[in-house]
Amino acid sequence: MAPPMLGIDMRKVPGCGVAAFAARDFAPGEVVLEESAVLVSAVACNPSNRELWQALVREERSRRLPAFQPAGHLGALCALRDLGLATCRAKLLTKCVGPEEALPSPQDAKREAQVLRAAIREGLVPHSSSAFSPDEYARLRRVIQLNGFRFNANVREGQTGYDIGEVLFDNVSRINHSCEPNLAFNLSWNEVSNTVHIRVEPLTHLREGDEVNISYMPEETRQKLPPLERRRQLQQHWLFTCGCVRCLTECGDAAAEERAAAEKHELLAAVGDDWAGVKAGAAAVPQRGALGARDNSPGRCSSGSSSKGLCWDDLGDPDELKDSPP
Repeated sequence: MAPPMLGIDMRKVPGCGVAAFAARDFAPGEVVLEESAVLVSAVACNPSNRELWQALVREERSRRLPAFQPAGHLGALCALRDLGLATCRAKLLTKCVGPEEALPSPQDAKREAQVLRAAIREGLVPHSSSAFSPDEYARLRRVIQLNGFRFNANVREGQTGYDIGEVLFDNVSRINHSCEPNLAFNLSWNEVSNTVHIRVEPLTHLREGDEVNISYMPEETRQKLPPLERRRQLQQHWLFTCGCVRCLTECGDAAAEERAAAEKHELLAAVGDDWAGVKAGAAAVPQRGALGARDNSPGRCSSGSSSKGLCWDDLGDPDELKDSPP
């Protein structure tokens, strides 16, 4: 595999996690970053991925295990099959998993890991994968959920395998989201490396030290959704509340009003119907102001990004995908 072309510096920023910054000045059209995928679980790319997905669908339909979504396990099982235990731990489990409190409970993680144990019994992944704990397996699934891109190659919407599986990149996964990104990316199949390749270019002139961002949503979706719905979907699929300039501008006042209304409703419900008429007049629920923009000086995480999660280039959640094999 060819070494990645890197035009970014990645470093931890207090309060923002890991952020990416331009390593030099860039003009639109120049290449900021190029690299090959570290993991490809997309059904469209590989017959063995399709076979694994179909085996998972058959297992789910047999009802021998608690109900599960086959596509939600495909990426993690492909990772254990293709990369092995040590590489999964060293390269993948070090990536963003979102808020710790949002991870599955120990009981749920143990239930989900039954799919891994079944895959081991069926010979779908190496027996060495049995050393993977339920917590590690839950984290691996979450890493792929938050860091994977969709890639359908020549498979079209409506065809078998469309939007099933992901591709994951080692360096691009460190780039944060903005609803007004300054980077664009393109995915393609590379015949030389026999895998998926990503090319990242600036949308505007970048100066050395500028924070760089991509959008986890396709532009069409981003422009079409109302601001609060866009923010809600980012929270639902990538587990962070977007704090980019656009969201702060478009969602700040509306979000504050929405929170205040919800708190007022909860207060009235708590005191009961008898008190509702009295409390409704006094309200007693302060309005919260919009979030302030963060420091945008060089070396700081800018207000143009959010700090967690990467990334599907559509809104397909593995646990909500269609799981019907041919």
